[in-house]
Amino acid sequence: MTQTPHLLSLLPLLALGACSGGPDDSVTPHDSPAPHDSDSAVDTATDDSGVTDDTATDDTGGHPCYVAVEATSPANGSTSAYYRSDIAFTLSDPDASAVITTAVAGHQATSSDGLTVSWVLDAPMDPSTAYTATLDYCAGSVALSFTTSDLGTPMDDPASLLGRTYAVDLASARITEPPGIGSVLSGYLTTDILLGVSAVDGGSLDMLGAVARADVSPDEQDTCSPTFPFPTADFTAEPYFAVGPQTVTLSIGGYDVDISDLQITGTFASDGTYFGGGTLSGSLDTRPLSALVDDSGDPGAICDLAINFGAECIACPSDGEPYCLTLVADEILAEQVRRLTLVDVGGTNCMDCMSPTDTTDLSETCEIDPDL
Repeated sequence: MTQTPHLLSLLPLLALGACSGGPDDSVTPHDSPAPHDSDSAVDTATDDSGVTDDTATDDTGGHPCYVAVEATSPANGSTSAYYRSDIAFTLSDPDASAVITTAVAGHQATSSDGLTVSWVLDAPMDPSTAYTATLDYCAGSVALSFTTSDLGTPMDDPASLLGRTYAVDLASARITEPPGIGSVLSGYLTTDILLGVSAVDGGSLDMLGAVARADVSPDEQDTCSPTFPFPTADFTAEPYFAVGPQTVTLSIGGYDVDISDLQITGTFASDGTYFGGGTLSGSLDTRPLSALVDDSGDPGAICDLAINFGAECIACPSDGEPYCLTLVADEILAEQVRRLTLVDVGGTNCMDCMSPTDTTDLSETCEIDPDL
């Protein structure tokens, strides 16, 4: 198999990055007692996601503790924490004695590898509010203080969203799945997804999706690519919304790639000029990307590579073949593209398309709704 050097040369760095600290690498314990054993009896219950809910701890002590807190989320001292994000402490080694204490309503959970101890929110926090959380573990305790951003503040006028278009910048998002290789993929996600609000009706939104033209700033709609109407979005928790699932075709590294069951969430700013705290999830068909790492035509090349990072391909919704990777991204920020209203384009294989204001050269299989 012939491998492309420019892609594979990044993989050792990604593997190291996966082991390094996150946004706050300088966390140190305070009021640390004498080192003791982190082995303890814990009553646990594991759900289908692989996350363990901690229901009790029993620190028996006796041996030196070499566990360190490598990162926290949010970062200590952050003034822009997202009001819907869980609180998390990342450890250098598992420690079953670790316990989070906070006034935020929620419950403690531990990742399947034992390295992330989280406080899972029972309800969103308040916007623009200061919070604290403390992790007590075998080396002592670490205090975390942060303030939520103003996202979550009720909108001035939800109806003002009508007709607005937002550019979802995937290249700047944090891709958490697939592990390791997701960071490689983010470097190739150069096409923005455009979301246009076409209807606002109380607790729901109608949103139209489109692909932005490549290498054009500010973003413009690519009218050679059909639009994709999303199912009605849930807007009952305004200004938070959840839209999808839907199938979308994006250009990744110059290849057209299908993302099935695409779901997008986010929270609109009070003035509607952007939404933040966004998440994206779906099933990525890796077959068109195989040429990035293998010129032999092996459709499973990306899947073979993903195994080295602990990721496993699953059956693709389109045909059941095992070549799809679960794609999960968060920390998405989508700015409003001013003076851009999406045009509904239907059909496939659209050639020689013009701008939305001049559609005279559209092919017969590309149709623009004259009412939009």
